[in-house]
Amino acid sequence: MRIQFPQRISWPELPQALRSTIESRLGSNVVEATRQIGGFSPGSADLVQLQDGRVVFVKAVDAEVNDFAAQLHAKEANIAAKLPETLPAPKLLSHVQCQGWQALVFAEAPGNRPALPWNPDELLAVLDSVADLNSSVPESLVRGLPRLEDELRDDFAGFSRIIDDDFVPNDPWIAQHLQELHQLAEPAALLLAGEELVHADLRADNILVGNDGDIYLVDWPWAARGAAWYDALTLLIEARLHEPLLDVQSIVDSHRIFASVTSTELVSALAGLTGFYLDAARRPPVPSLPTLRSYHAQQAVACTSWLKELLEN
Repeated sequence: MRIQFPQRISWPELPQALRSTIESRLGSNVVEATRQIGGFSPGSADLVQLQDGRVVFVKAVDAEVNDFAAQLHAKEANIAAKLPETLPAPKLLSHVQCQGWQALVFAEAPGNRPALPWNPDELLAVLDSVADLNSSVPESLVRGLPRLEDELRDDFAGFSRIIDDDFVPNDPWIAQHLQELHQLAEPAALLLAGEELVHADLRADNILVGNDGDIYLVDWPWAARGAAWYDALTLLIEARLHEPLLDVQSIVDSHRIFASVTSTELVSALAGLTGFYLDAARRPPVPSLPTLRSYHAQQAVACTSWLKELLEN
């Protein structure tokens, strides 16, 4: 199963005034741009070669096309500027606002996106990186972030909305256990409370694996304060999406990032995510994000299969 990402615009399609402002900030002209794939933003994402030899990453979005995405870029700029250099994340070089556009310029993070389906060694390396993430994060940064439980409370009420709307999911197992799943999902957000830095949108297209094996986490607009194992959980759900027979539970049982997680917490978080994706998948398409609902539907399938295994075994 493969996630379909929308076709992005590229550097030459950005307004001339925006390109000129970015080049001025960088002190060098762009001589070549390579469009990057991945993500659901309607904006651009390019690795650009500068005349002075540097390579930087530029992404930009037009508020007129998608104001929410533009707000996310602005939010990410604020967060990225505060991330410590010790964190495995590319450095923000500039935040440019021009004619309704929001553009972010980052130092190049050397590496490539993980292979899908996931290579087991790469998957474990990313989980190790997530487990080590908070060893170099200042408390002041984490304290200034929104609480993960607040960010997820509405998302995790998906089963409640499905029940209130008398909506019957296509999956007969889900349809048969709606009330039970709703009850399991109810405490999920609170169970993810914590004082750790959480990326909160961790998937393969937000990860780079360097040739030396170093891991870089990119795209931080959803950063929050909560339980770090949430990032590991969402990563395993994506791995399960691309490899339905992957024994994700054995990874949970053996990896240190999940050492303090109880089976009750795991089931509740999975139920919350399942409800979110099922509820989101039935919503009308978003014109500027044409593949988003398909992604939600695929994530719902991956969550459901894992949740069903946990509840029936």
